Amino acid sequence: MRLAFFILVIFFLTGCSLEDRSEAESIVPETEVKEVKNGELDLNVSIFSEKQTIKFIITLMNNTNEMKKIEFPTSQKYEIVIKNKKGEEVYRYSKGKMFTQAIETALIKSGESMEWEEIWEYSTLSPGVYTAEITILAPDTVKLKKEESFQISEEESEPK
Repeated sequence: MRLAFFILVIFFLTGCSLEDRSEAESIVPETEVKEVKNGELDLNVSIFSEKQTIKFIITLMNNTNEMKKIEFPTSQKYEIVIKNKKGEEVYRYSKGKMFTQAIETALIKSGESMEWEEIWEYSTLSPGVYTAEITILAPDTVKLKKEESFQISEEESEPK
């Protein structure tokens, strides 16, 4: 019985190694990828507020006819800074967080986008108008920054 099982395993492994690999071994032409220059990517930010929660949807869109490459110096792709109407910082996404110190590369095909969703649960925030400043943290050659205002109502600022 063991001998039959052993022969069956050998037969199976031999069969697996004899499969056609012509597709896997063929050379795939490299698609031309270009570095991002200012104005080639659009940054859009949507902000939704609910009871003591702010949801940010950050979208980076490639509207060019070419695939674009963007490099991030760390695992942190963006920074979110919230300021009150006096211009005082009330929240910074990266505060108290640690990020991997490794270069990360993202490829964005023509007409496609990258999207991130971030949720901030706050405990004390007075009703009023706030400004969110979102910055994509890529090399200096790419300046992607957006400011959006949003309002916190009295209902939204009350504890859940």
